[in-house]
Amino acid sequence: MSPKPVSRSTRRTRRPQHATIRDVARAVGASISTVSAALNGTDYVSAAMRAKIEAAVQQLQYRPNDLARGLRLRRTHTLAIVVPDLSNSFYAEIVRGMKDYTAAANYTVLVGDSRERWAEEKLFLEMLHRRRVDGVVRVPAGDGNASQAAQVLGTIPVVYADRYPEADHPVAAWVGVDNARAAMDATQYLISLGHRRIAIISGPTTTRTAAERLEGYQRALRAIGSMHKEYIRNGELDMAGGARQAIELLTQAKPPTAIFCANNTMTLGALEAIQQLGRACPREISLLGFDDFAWSTLLRPRLTMVRQPAREIGMTAGRMLIDTIEERTRNRATQTLPTQLMVRDSCAPPLRP
Repeated sequence: MSPKPVSRSTRRTRRPQHATIRDVARAVGASISTVSAALNGTDYVSAAMRAKIEAAVQQLQYRPNDLARGLRLRRTHTLAIVVPDLSNSFYAEIVRGMKDYTAAANYTVLVGDSRERWAEEKLFLEMLHRRRVDGVVRVPAGDGNASQAAQVLGTIPVVYADRYPEADHPVAAWVGVDNARAAMDATQYLISLGHRRIAIISGPTTTRTAAERLEGYQRALRAIGSMHKEYIRNGELDMAGGARQAIELLTQAKPPTAIFCANNTMTLGALEAIQQLGRACPREISLLGFDDFAWSTLLRPRLTMVRQPAREIGMTAGRMLIDTIEERTRNRATQTLPTQLMVRDSCAPPLRP
């Protein structure tokens, strides 16, 4: 007698069965709660039993159901970071640092780019709330709104990186650098070379980082009685903005002898403007920028830049966020990391009149 043909519906049901936590418990002779405690680190399990459970997990190829585990533990092991511009290597390094740290702690990271617009950031934050992420690292958009962000995210923990929220908003946690001090040191370096007509191309002062860098610049020049308001420019945080402001500065009747740009993309724009105008850098005009990047040494002249520890900022933000989520700390903390002035070839003493 020929065997019965296997129906299509029967074939569909004969799929390999995935191992469950019950199978692991049966294999090691322990309760499901013991296996769960070992896998999730929620209770004490002896080293010997933990080793048996790990061996059974490998042998049975058990894969936890992250969705079910997230509902049970009220965690999804998913974090997020939103930055203003992923095309900027500084923010890309912050993201990389956070992902490097959090991957070792078994967290997945979602990445959003606000393109310096609060409306874009708000849409991303709303999506994160629906996805039930465990926490968010936020680098606010230039027109960001901390109060509205808090309303969107509710009780989801937030760590701020690089930029602060608005001055009147309580900060749960922040990591970045002393922008005022770094800008003052950079301006003092130009002063030490003999410059007195020093211009700044700053970002919108609606961001506290830009406001602080402007403050540091002004502090250094006020100390020597050499403040010139006509040398202060505020523009968009991109190459086009840097180029436009540099052209305006260099075509004045009495142009500056040095330009300090408050971020890396504006520095590139200013260098482009200097070249377009046929000015020699640094012989005729010195150029100093903020946010060093990997290929600044490949340009000619090699750019003198303020270096922020971008990857370390991302790693620290990730650590602070996980510590908050896992209740290892309840402190409302800020952490300030050091900057470094990378002296290269784009700054020199001014030409004598």
